[in-house]
Amino acid sequence: MHPTDPEAEAALLRPYVTNLDRPVFALRNLPEEVVAVLFAYYSRSRETLRANLLKLLREGDLDLAGGTPQAEPDDAGLAAAREKARQFHEKWVVGYGHASVAEHAVAHLALEDVSILASKVVEDMRLAAYTEKSTRYVVFEKERYYRPASIMASPLAPRYRDATEWLLETYSRLSPEVTRRIMTERPPAPGQSPKGHETACRAQACDILRYLLPTATLTNIGMTINGRALEHLLTKMLSHPLPEVRDLATAMKTEALHVIPTLIKYAAANAYMQETPKAVAALATEVAGHAAPAPTSSVRLLRAPEEAEAHLAAAILYTASRLPYEQVLHEVQRRPQEVRERIITEYLARRGRHDAPLRALEHLTYTFEVLVDFGAFRDLQRHRMAMQLRQPLTPEHGYEMPEEAERHGFAAAFREGMARAAETYAALAPQFPEEAAYVLPLATRVRVLFTWNLRELHHFIALRSGKQGHPAYRRIAQETFRELARVHPFLASFVRVDLQDYDLARA
Repeated sequence: MHPTDPEAEAALLRPYVTNLDRPVFALRNLPEEVVAVLFAYYSRSRETLRANLLKLLREGDLDLAGGTPQAEPDDAGLAAAREKARQFHEKWVVGYGHASVAEHAVAHLALEDVSILASKVVEDMRLAAYTEKSTRYVVFEKERYYRPASIMASPLAPRYRDATEWLLETYSRLSPEVTRRIMTERPPAPGQSPKGHETACRAQACDILRYLLPTATLTNIGMTINGRALEHLLTKMLSHPLPEVRDLATAMKTEALHVIPTLIKYAAANAYMQETPKAVAALATEVAGHAAPAPTSSVRLLRAPEEAEAHLAAAILYTASRLPYEQVLHEVQRRPQEVRERIITEYLARRGRHDAPLRALEHLTYTFEVLVDFGAFRDLQRHRMAMQLRQPLTPEHGYEMPEEAERHGFAAAFREGMARAAETYAALAPQFPEEAAYVLPLATRVRVLFTWNLRELHHFIALRSGKQGHPAYRRIAQETFRELARVHPFLASFVRVDLQDYDLARA
C-alpha cells in the first residue's frame, strides 16, 4: 500500500471519521484518550486532524486488523496508540499543565447500588451529565439499602437495621394501598387506558411516599463526564469522610482507567480537601456553636444586586457598544427609568415558548437560603449553574409530611417512622457522625445556600413551578419567585411562573 495513494488513505480514515472531505466531521471508533490526543494536536500542529490521524495510522499506532475497528478497546491493536497517548499526556498535561486536553476524553460510568446519601456527593460535580433512578416512576425495593460496615460491626447494628427496614417496609406496604386509593379518587382521564391510569396513579403514590425512603436506599446513576472533571471528582470523593464515597471513588477509578487511564491516574486523596472541613467545623463550633438556630422560612433572599435594572440594561447594551462598561452604565444611569425598562423589554420580549433568556442576565446574582426536605433537594441539586452550599443532614430542622398522609390514612405511621429515624440517628451520631445520616428519611429538612444568576432563576422557576412538578419543590420555586418579585418586581415580571396550587400531578 503506497502511503500517498488517495484511495488507500480514504480506506484507512473512513472507519474513524464521519466524512472525508468536509470541514466539519465527527470522530468515531477511537479510544477516548486518542481522541484527546488528536484534538490536542490542534494547538501544536499546522496539520489537519485527518492528516494527524492518518500519520498515526500509517505508523501503525492504529493498525486494526483489516482496517476494521475492534469492539473491545483493550485489544492489542490499540496498545501502541494508548502508549502514544500516554506519552503525549505525560508531556503536555502533566509536564506543561495543559489540563484542558483531558476535557476531550469522556467516560460513561454506570454506578449501581449507591446510597441516595452518597449519590448527592457524586452529583455535586457541575461538569457532568447524570440520570438517576426516579422516586416518581420506580417503586424502591424494601431489602435494598446500604449497610455501612462500621455500623454493622458495632452493637448498634440492630438499631440501624430496625429503623431502616421499618421505613422501607412501611413504604412498600403503603405503595399498593395508596395507589388503590388514588385510583378510586381519580377516575381515568378521557381516552386513558386502565394500564395508563394505574401507572399514573402509582407515580402519584410514589411521589407521596418518597418522603419515607431513608437516604440509605440504594439507587442507580448513569454518568457522562470528561477526563478533567472526573479526575477532580475522584479527588474530592477519595478525600470525603464517608467510607462509602471513598470506596465508590476507588471503584469508579478502577473502571475508568480502562477508558482514560492517563488522564485520571493521579486522582488521589487530597490533604487540603481532607483537613480544611475539619478546621472549618472546629471554627464553626468556636464562633457560632453555642447559638440556638432561629426559626426561618423555607426561602429567604439574603442578597440581591443593587441598581439591578441599570446594571442589566448596561450589560445588554455592552456588546453593541464600543464604550467601556462604566461609561455605558453611566449613560444608562442618567436616563429615566422608562428607558432602562425599554432596554430590558426589548431584550426579553421576543422570547418564544422554549427560548431561554440571553446571557446578559447572568451578570445579576441573587443569594437565597432554602430550608427544604432532602427529597426535594435531590431535584434542586440538578440546577448546577447555581453555587450550592449544603449543611449536614440531621434531624435538627424537623421534616416535611405530605398533605396526603392524613387523607390516605398513614399520618400516624409517618410520624412514627420519623421518630424512629431521629432516635436512631441520636444513638448513632456520637460514634458514627457521618454514617448516622443514612437512617434519615427524604422527608428530613436541610438548609442549603444557593447563589443563582437571573438567567438561571428564569430556568429554575419556570421548570420547577410547573404543574407536573412535585409539590415540595414547586413551593420552593414559587417562594423564590415571590422573593425576587419583592425586591425587583419589574425584572420578575418577565419570569414565567405557575403560582397555582395543584395536587400531585399525574405522571
